[in-house]
Formats: sequence, structure tokens, C-alpha cells
Amino acid sequence: MKPVALGDVQELTKKIEAVSDQIKYMTINEKTIRRYLRAFQSVDAAYQRILETDAWRGKSDVASITAESPSIKRVDKTKIAVILNERDKKKRPVIYVAVRNHSIYNRDINDMTQYIVYILEEACKKCIEEEMDNLCILFDMKNFSLSCMDYPMLKTLFEIMTDHYPERLGVCLILNAPFIFSTCWPIIRAWLDDNTASKIQFIKQVNDLNSYIDPGVLPRDM
Repeated sequence: MKPVALGDVQELTKKIEAVSDQIKYMTINEKTIRRYLRAFQSVDAAYQRILETDAWRGKSDVASITAESPSIKRVDKTKIAVILNERDKKKRPVIYVAVRNHSIYNRDINDMTQYIVYILEEACKKCIEEEMDNLCILFDMKNFSLSCMDYPMLKTLFEIMTDHYPERLGVCLILNAPFIFSTCWPIIRAWLDDNTASKIQFIKQVNDLNSYIDPGVLPRDM
């Protein structure tokens, strides 16, 4: 991916400043500008996407989604995901997903969509913008079964991240993937652009995580 040109940053900043009274639901700084330019490759495309993200945040009432929201409480009970207190080796916040605790048969799609937004919001708040402004997502596939394989929700996750959290994914680690997952991966890979796919790393066993994160920080109660 080519570096973001300073002229593009300045041009997009001016365009955003000109409509600042219309942008009500997101905070935009230079890091935001650069992320959108990296993701969407042109000033006009990045500008349009920022406006769309702001509208989406308003329509989805993102600011009102908290740990106390009924939908978040319901999903939290399943112990599907947690933001670790520890960071990865590049100081990124880590979202740990215990795939085994998810069932396509017992989930509510609206609850899960809100939960995805909530987790992303909380993780992004932990980014140290001056150092590393993206995330590490770790999918632990231990005890995976096909009842855990939720294509609609996984596609929703990637779409939300691509459209509204561009360039927030630093690395996606898939740990302990069983052989049966090899039948699922080609479907998932087809949804991803090359940039996103390049950030996905398959980790065979816990000790191989050392290059990315200390295995000792992984939850033992999920």
C-alpha cells in the first residue's frame, strides 16, 4: 500500500473542515484522515466514506451502546470475547475471541451486531494513537465445531471494520484452527481484499504466538 501523500492529507482536512458543522457523530483528527486515505486511496473516496461513517454512527446510535446495554449484557454472558488488559508486542489492544463459546443457533443477529460495534469502540479507545493506532484480533479456534461457524456474523464484522473502522485492523491471529476449518476458509477469504487478507496469520499452537503476544496473558476462564 502506497504512503499517504501530505497534499492529500491537507486537501481532505480542508474538505472536512468545510463541513465540520455537519459531522456530528465522529471525532476526526490527522490519524483518522490518514487511515481513511490509506483505506480508500483517494481524497474524494475517503471524504465520502467519512460522511457515510458519520451518518452510520448516528443511525446506529453508536454513542449509546455501553456495557449496560441489554444487548451487550446478553452477549457478554456467552463469554464470546474480551479485550485483554495486556497489549501485543507492538502495543496494540488485543481482542480475544473464544470461538467455541459462539453458536449460530443461539445468537441474535441484532445483539451480535451491536456487540461487534461495542467491542470495536472499546478497543479503539485503548489505542495509543501516537504509537500504534490499530488492533490485534485473536480468534482462538480451540474446540471449534461447525455450529460455531457463523458466516453472516463474520461477514458483518469484516464489513463494519472495512466501511467504518478502516485500517484499524493491524493483525488478525487465528489460533488452533482444526482441519475442518480448512473447508470454511476459502469462503471467508473470498470476502477479503488483499490488504486485509495479508493481515491474517494462522498460528498452529499457543507457543507460536510469542512473535505477536505473550501466550501467558490469554484468558483461562473462557
